[in-house]
Amino acid sequence: MDTKISQLDKELKSYRDKLKTTKNAAAKKNIQKRAMEVLKRKRMYENQRDQLAGQQFNIDQAAFGIESAKASVSTVAAMKAANTELKKTIQQDLKIDDVDELADDMAELMDEFQEINEALAQNFRKVCVCVLFYP
Repeated sequence: MDTKISQLDKELKSYRDKLKTTKNAAAKKNIQKRAMEVLKRKRMYENQRDQLAGQQFNIDQAAFGIESAKASVSTVAAMKAANTELKKTIQQDLKIDDVDELADDMAELMDEFQEINEALAQNFRKVCVCVLFYP
């Protein structure tokens, strides 16, 4: 379409140039008539080109919508599968009472570890003090 339109543009330009140089009224009228026909064809091709571009845009939009819908369906399916698997895993392997008990045991162990570290630090300071004052 674009090549046809550009060819018609060239033809119109040649008619414009001829109109500028032609002195004969009958010849000018004949050139104007041919130029109008070419202009009508050019407009027809431009309208067809614009319609095709609009149709292509609509097709592209529809394709994008389909791709988006497929992606959404896949996402929802993955979320459902993950939800089912997570529920199954929690029901089989994790019990809230066991988790609470484990957390309490860990907290107690951390407290004991902290006490041990404090005790070691105190003994080390006492030894250091003794070494410093009693050579």
